[in-house]
Amino acid sequence: MASVRRLGELVGVLLRGVSQIFFIDNPWAGGLLLVGMGWVHPWVALVVATGALGQTVGAWALLGKDAVRTGMMGYNGALVGAAAAAALGAPLPALLMTVVGALACVPVHAILQRVLGCRALEWVRLPVATAPFCLVAGVLFDLVLPLVHPGTTSTGEGAAGAVLGAFNNFSEVVLADGLVPGLLILAALFVGGVRTGLFGVLGSLVALAGALLVGDGVAHVSSGLLGYSAVLVAIALGAVLWNDKPLWARLTGAVVGAALTLAMQPLLALLPLPVYTWPFLLSLWLVMLGVAAVTRRRRAGGDTPMRTAPAPTQ
Repeated sequence: MASVRRLGELVGVLLRGVSQIFFIDNPWAGGLLLVGMGWVHPWVALVVATGALGQTVGAWALLGKDAVRTGMMGYNGALVGAAAAAALGAPLPALLMTVVGALACVPVHAILQRVLGCRALEWVRLPVATAPFCLVAGVLFDLVLPLVHPGTTSTGEGAAGAVLGAFNNFSEVVLADGLVPGLLILAALFVGGVRTGLFGVLGSLVALAGALLVGDGVAHVSSGLLGYSAVLVAIALGAVLWNDKPLWARLTGAVVGAALTLAMQPLLALLPLPVYTWPFLLSLWLVMLGVAAVTRRRRAGGDTPMRTAPAPTQ
């Protein structure tokens, strides 16, 4: 019975690691996310789960059991697995690359956590978020991508294309594609929390409307490649990191952050490295830095005692 219980705990931690991609601590949501990722090719879900497991085991060995309980040391490995599956298109090489990348995420996460939590930045406390994934996967697949041919995304025209884009904005977070995976991932967000789901929808709609306004066309927007970072930043600011702020501030931050991702996406695409979730990460950091700087100046001007921002969850 003890071994069964330990196995159950490990599975729970693994699924929480997958759910933390969307800032959720819920194994049921993590399981539903895996179903969405494996909808077209079940082996993709296996690779993603292997990434979460690899980072979790590595962190457990280096940092101890407490560091992995909530899945905080699993989601970057899961994203590496998603990137490996999308880039390599075959189970065995994707699994091998995922294990290497997931283990590498452990020290990278620890280093970034120390840097972002240093004394000079304690007034803003920027989250690590998906930075380890972006750095590790960028290094790994900058070498591999020229040798492979990544798959194409589904697109559509008219109203059907707009609907497809709204849901592809969710599926492309984990480099999946299609209406059904998007629906399953959105369902997982609501399993994790109604607020998470609603702010995810807000980010998706802002990205969809913004991209259409600037004239990208429905077919381009329907791929979801312009909106996945907007979904993440809206959830992060609206449902997770700014829960101590009033609703109007969270809504404003989510909309501004989502709009910033649309501006950054084409600029980052000019660089020789994969874009991944860099638009989300940089937009999140910029909004948090801007708001924290204004708050700090106002408090200093009014001689109000400074308070350190609450520690981020990721």
